[in-house]
Amino acid sequence: MAKLTKLGGGCQDGRTCPAVFVVDDGDAYIVQGWELTDPEILAELQLPAGESAVKIPASLVEVMRSAGRG
Repeated sequence: MAKLTKLGGGCQDGRTCPAVFVVDDGDAYIVQGWELTDPEILAELQLPAGESAVKIPASLVEVMRSAGRG
């Protein structure tokens, strides 16, 4: 099982907690965010089977950049 290290994130509203994690080998990220349900956005993304997309605050991208991994 892969070990995850949390790079950042938090509960801004006390209920939802977008976060970003790096996998222990440093070769991938796990992103926790808000589920996309807007049919127009989903249609534009044209996600293939087995993939999904989530929305995260821009501040999490900055966390990855600050960690030297973005």
